[in-house]
Amino acid sequence: MLTIRHVVCDREPYFVKETATALDAAQYMASRKIGAVCVLDADGKLCGIFSERDLLSRVVVHRRDPAEVPIREVMSEPRAVIECGDTPHEALERMEGVGSRHLPVVDGDRFIGMLSMRDIMRVEISEQGAELQLLHEYISH
Repeated sequence: MLTIRHVVCDREPYFVKETATALDAAQYMASRKIGAVCVLDADGKLCGIFSERDLLSRVVVHRRDPAEVPIREVMSEPRAVIECGDTPHEALERMEGVGSRHLPVVDGDRFIGMLSMRDIMRVEISEQGAELQLLHEYISH
């Protein structure tokens, strides 16, 4: 069975430290073309999430200088996480339950990375492609 570990295991875990500013996080996200990033404390533990929506609603709209705003003041609390051993279907249900397009991935209390709705869609498309291939082979023989 496919688990979240299979989906995120081979990629860089995107994060910023809690000492970053909103500008640091925005530049990090823009350079990697991602919409959200996890925020880790000095011990490497997940302490928040910073998204494009946080930047817009907590920095830009209030005309705050992103270079002067500590990320801790404008990040969101993680409303949910997903374990490495959970399935993409469980992740989708959790995303829908909390109204988020991103979920931090953890292995116990250790931060592993971030899962996005795009990742879930890739898995679904891949699985459907495999099913279609099997059906095609069955019909052809």
